[in-house]
Amino acid sequence: MTDVVATCPANIRPTFGVFGVDADVVSVSVMVGDSVTLHTDITDVPKDTKIIWKFGDEIIARMNEADGNPSTYDGPGAIFKDRLKLDKQTGSLTITNIRIEHIGHYSVDIKSIDAKLKTFQVTVHDEIKAVSVTEGHSVVLRTGLLGIQGYDLIIWKFEDHLMAEIHQETNRFSLFSAGGRFKDRLLPDHQTGSLIISKSRTTDSGDYHLYMKSRPHSLQRTISVTVSDPPHSGAASGICGAGVGLLIWAVTVFFAARSISNQGKSVSVNIK
Repeated sequence: MTDVVATCPANIRPTFGVFGVDADVVSVSVMVGDSVTLHTDITDVPKDTKIIWKFGDEIIARMNEADGNPSTYDGPGAIFKDRLKLDKQTGSLTITNIRIEHIGHYSVDIKSIDAKLKTFQVTVHDEIKAVSVTEGHSVVLRTGLLGIQGYDLIIWKFEDHLMAEIHQETNRFSLFSAGGRFKDRLLPDHQTGSLIISKSRTTDSGDYHLYMKSRPHSLQRTISVTVSDPPHSGAASGICGAGVGLLIWAVTVFFAARSISNQGKSVSVNIK
């Protein structure tokens, strides 16, 4: 596996908020179909801790450390049915396959020795996450970010093969050839974290996975790529040329036959 390491521009640095009681609202921007995790900033839930997650004013998840059994709820109109996961160890909440109706205000109330409240404003963009190109063209895998500030880790994978990693802490962008599949064909965008595959091949078709993690939240995204064969323009031109040639030959034969016929009629008249 080839590991190419590049240094991010000096102006790209992670920025994080400071959280505590009555923390500022954390803005989270995702795309339809993403899985997003809203973090509590807890490594291990302390003893006798109660955690309550709300969407607006409605409880959608709760956990009491004493019984260790997290509970999730379908929410208003059952919009969260089969979409919520509550981590028993950290109390973080994951929303899978997120939709437009999940836009809104989320809050987590952590009741322990020190009370803690975190709030999130989640925005969901309805964008198509499928890329189709003709073989030889570049494939652009987009993060949807204007800048990568605030994300301490960004990972790109093709199926299970690692393609790229951005580590903000070490200020490095590492590229991997995935067993030689993408050798010398990966181009990183240091500003947005997007990844470009040059000179695409039909074997590049498949699912590409993006993972982005920051202190307040993380998300996972899958982008489906289809690389199709180029049109066979040469064969088409040959067929077209052959057709034209056949047409010209047919016209020539027709007029030649007509000419002979006319000549025959002319001789017949002269004999009389």
